Amino acid sequence: MIKKILSIGFISICITTSIIASDVLAIVNGHEVTTEVAPKDFKKLDKETQLKIVNRLVDKRIAADYALSTKIAHTDKFKQVLKHVLDIETKDNGTLLKDVFENKKTIKGYTKEQLYSKKGLLAFDFIVNNKAETITIPIEKQKEYYLQNKYEYDTPATKELLTIVVNDKKTALMIIEKLSSSKDSLQEFSTLAKKYSLAPSASQNGYFGKIATYELNETLKPAIKDLKRTEFTKTPIKTEFGYQIFYVLNDIPEFDSKFDLVKTQIENKMMQKAVKDWAINKIKSLKEKATVKIL
Repeated sequence: MIKKILSIGFISICITTSIIASDVLAIVNGHEVTTEVAPKDFKKLDKETQLKIVNRLVDKRIAADYALSTKIAHTDKFKQVLKHVLDIETKDNGTLLKDVFENKKTIKGYTKEQLYSKKGLLAFDFIVNNKAETITIPIEKQKEYYLQNKYEYDTPATKELLTIVVNDKKTALMIIEKLSSSKDSLQEFSTLAKKYSLAPSASQNGYFGKIATYELNETLKPAIKDLKRTEFTKTPIKTEFGYQIFYVLNDIPEFDSKFDLVKTQIENKMMQKAVKDWAINKIKSLKEKATVKIL
């Protein structure tokens, strides 16, 4: 099995490219974190939101510092991907990685801090992906998760419905008669819904939506539960909205999942959580050893 965990969000840093003047937001191990790597509207945000963003930027700086101190940041594969990313974003096709790594110059609007963050977070994502290759989720844990969350993978019997709502039974019976004599009941239902229905969904061909059969109320369930696709209620149903007619657009059968059928989904989900937890804990441990000052 190939394990592949893509970016878990550290590289998706908000970077502005039109900074006139930057403000220092925090100092991490003697290095400034400024508004150059903050969202464009940072200064317009409330203080609480700003503080949350600054804390995330601090975490990202710590992740970048750690990643760029490892061997992975000097591999040919990493340099190749970094060059590709920068070439696409700047449409440069001639990025000088030596200058980028040594922070000697900017590239088409990116400041040195922005470039440092970009390459550092990319390197951290490389580390996260490599970590995924070393993690194995025991089959017993996967089965335990499945049993605890089986409802997420099961699908109850469901009806996808259209409806027409009118004020009186006479009009409802007339509509049912027209549907019964039509060669294309779906097209006829859509036309009649637009013409007669009082429901907000009239302009959408009377679309009611999907509803699990067990969720149908006592009034609707007897009339709808046994209808198949393309069938409609032959008797008007009196509801609080008026007289209703329903058309079954889709009749989706119940799906009772089995572990073997959803094993790959479960393993991937548990893998992603395990890797994300590792990344969060790694940054947390690095942060505990770091000198951080939020301004």
